[in-house]
Amino acid sequence: MTLLYPRITSAEATALLEEYDLLSLQDLEKRAGVSPVAFHGTTGGHPADTTHLETLAHVLRDCAQRAGYPQRPDDHNKILFDRAAAKALHTTMDITPAEAGQPDMWTHLATCLVPDVVAWRFGTRTPRRWIGTGLIRHTLARLWWQAHALAVTDNGSTHYSLLDDLTESDLNQIFERRAIGGTPPLARALARELTAPRLYKAAVPRRDIVRDTTKRLRRLLPYTSFTSLDEAAVQRRVHTLVSHSIEALEARERRA
Repeated sequence: MTLLYPRITSAEATALLEEYDLLSLQDLEKRAGVSPVAFHGTTGGHPADTTHLETLAHVLRDCAQRAGYPQRPDDHNKILFDRAAAKALHTTMDITPAEAGQPDMWTHLATCLVPDVVAWRFGTRTPRRWIGTGLIRHTLARLWWQAHALAVTDNGSTHYSLLDDLTESDLNQIFERRAIGGTPPLARALARELTAPRLYKAAVPRRDIVRDTTKRLRRLLPYTSFTSLDEAAVQRRVHTLVSHSIEALEARERRA
């Protein structure tokens, strides 16, 4: 049976953020823990115990420390933290996608369990990074979903090489569109194609191919049920889209 994590409402979290703006990272860490007003979902698993929650908090702080915490992170360290934390969240949290879709759960994790880590990564004045109203922007929710969608399991072991191979811009192209990032086989297929050698050998910039391919995919989504296809069929569809994109962009380049 999977775990259910503590939750708090966005109103309670907003009140906490007003206090956090005046606190140091050290003070935030001292205040960290399960909120006394936290609640759990009523079905789908059993509540995570204190030991598990402390382990999760320790793992996330370790990811931050390896990325330079408490020093202000530069772009390199932000990405270093994000990749490590994505894998740590996905391997440590025993949750279903249904639980991972609960905004109040992520709100509690950010504002109560590891507020110092979130403040270090994004500061305290960007509520969308703390409160789970939009999971593609939330500091921790977006990372779990990235790892979940891009994880590949072979012979019982899970690896995250697709996540490691993508740039931050690539991840944005995939996960800022929930119809793509929220369909793991489609996200994996697109990730494989965006990191394929042929994109680097094309006669047009790779970034143009990435953007054009995602546009083509978005136009196709209303007419194609990718959830009803097996992963091999999804991969073939996406491969064809990339081929069309390269051909069209190279033809336009020749005409220019």
